[in-house]
Amino acid sequence: MMLEKIKKINKGWWFLVLVLFSFVFRLSLTNMAMHDDIVVQAGWGHWIYENKSMYGFYENNKWIYGWPNQPPLISYLYGCGFRIHEGLNTAMVGLGNFIALNRLGASHIPWYYKFAVWFSADKFENTPYDHGQLISLKLIPIFADLVLAGLFYWIVKKYNNGKKALIISALYLLSPFSWYESALWGQHDQMSLIFVLLAFLALTNKWIILAPLLWAISIWIKSTGLIFAPLLVWGAIRNKVSFTKFLVGSILTLGVYYLTVTAISPNNFITFNLNLIKQMFAKGDYATWVNTFNFWRLVTPFQTDSRNLFLGISYSIWGYLIFGAINIYAFWQGRKRDFWSMMRALFIISFGGWLFMSTMHERYLFTAIGSGLLLTTQYPKISKYWMVLSLVFWLNMYWAWWKPTEWDWIKNIVAGQNEGLVAKLLSVLMIGTFAVLVKRLRVKTEVARTNGNKANN
Repeated sequence: MMLEKIKKINKGWWFLVLVLFSFVFRLSLTNMAMHDDIVVQAGWGHWIYENKSMYGFYENNKWIYGWPNQPPLISYLYGCGFRIHEGLNTAMVGLGNFIALNRLGASHIPWYYKFAVWFSADKFENTPYDHGQLISLKLIPIFADLVLAGLFYWIVKKYNNGKKALIISALYLLSPFSWYESALWGQHDQMSLIFVLLAFLALTNKWIILAPLLWAISIWIKSTGLIFAPLLVWGAIRNKVSFTKFLVGSILTLGVYYLTVTAISPNNFITFNLNLIKQMFAKGDYATWVNTFNFWRLVTPFQTDSRNLFLGISYSIWGYLIFGAINIYAFWQGRKRDFWSMMRALFIISFGGWLFMSTMHERYLFTAIGSGLLLTTQYPKISKYWMVLSLVFWLNMYWAWWKPTEWDWIKNIVAGQNEGLVAKLLSVLMIGTFAVLVKRLRVKTEVARTNGNKANN
C-alpha cells in the first residue's frame, strides 16, 4: 500500500518537473521569432487594454494592422496579454527598486537592469510594441500548452494508468509541433482543443448539460471547432435522456452568448453576429490549399481557385461532399457514445476535413493531432503512425513560415530546388497515413466487439 502511494507521488513529481522544464524551454524560444499575426493581435489587445473593455471593439473602424477577425473570447485574451505585461512590469520595477536600495545591482546582478531595459525596448522599428508586450501575448498559449498536457494526463489516468499518462503528457509537451505553435508562432489552437475535449468528456459522463457551453467556448476561441457541432449533436441523440439535457444546455449557452454580445456591442444581437461572420469569414480567399500538405495540394497547382469546376461541381463543393461522407463514417464509429468512440470520430472528422476540404490552413490539423495522441493509449499499434503525423504537421507549420532563420538548414533539406515535388510527396504521405489510421481504428473496434460478443455468449 505504501509502495503504491510512493509510486503515485513519484509520478506526480515527474509530471511537475516535466511541466516546469517545458515552461522554461518555451520561454527560451519566445523571442526567437515573431509572426506577423502576433503584431496584429497586439493591435487588438492594446485597444482592449486601453479602453478597459471590449465594448465597441468590433465596431471600431480605425486599425493600424487589420480589422478584428477573431471570435470574442480570444480577442479578450489578447487584451489580457497586455494586463500580464503590466503585472510583469510592476514586478520588475519593484524588484529593481529592491536591488537598488540594497545596493545589489552594480556588483552582483547588473544583468538584471540590462534585461529590464531590453524587455521594455521596441521589438521592431515600425511597430509601437516592445519585447515584453509581444512575449506576454505568447504566455497565454504557453500556459494553454501546460493545461492541455494536464488534461491529457488526467484523461489517460482516468481511463488507463498513471504511467501512460506521464508518457502522453511528455510526448505532447516535448513534440516539436506543440512548442512551435505556442512559443514561436503564438497561436491558440491548443486552447480551443482543451474545451473540445472537455465538451466530449461532459457528453459522455454526468455533465451533459455543460457540453454545449464547453463546445461554444472552444469556438469563441477558434472557429475551427464549428465542424464538430454535428458530431456533438449526434452523440447527444444516441440517448434520449442526454439529448434533453443537451437541449437545456444549448439554451443556457445561447443565453450566455446573448448577454456577452449585449456587454461588448452597441448593435443588436442579429446585427452583431452578421457583421462578425462577415469580418471572420469574408476574406476573399478561394485557394484550394493554403500552405497545406493535403489532397488539394497534391492534385492542384498553387493559387488554384476552389470555385473552378470538375464534372460541373466546384472543387470546394467536392470537398464538402467528401467531408460529408467522412462525417457519416465517423458517426458510425461514434455510435456507442462512450468517450473513446467519440475520440475516434473526432479524429476522423478533424483529419479528414483538413485533408479534403478546400482553403485549409496547416494549423487546422491540430485537433486530429491531439485526439490521435489520446487514441494511442487505447490503440498502441497506431503510435508510430501518430509520430509520422505529428512530425509532418510540425514540418508543415515550419514550411508555412520558414522561421526562425537559424533553422535554414532544415529548409535547405526539405525544400531545396524541388519544393513542389517534396510538398506533394508529403501530401501523399498524409493521405496514406489517414487511410492506414482509419483502417487500424476500424479493425481494433471490430476485434473488441467480437471479443465482447464471445464473452456474452
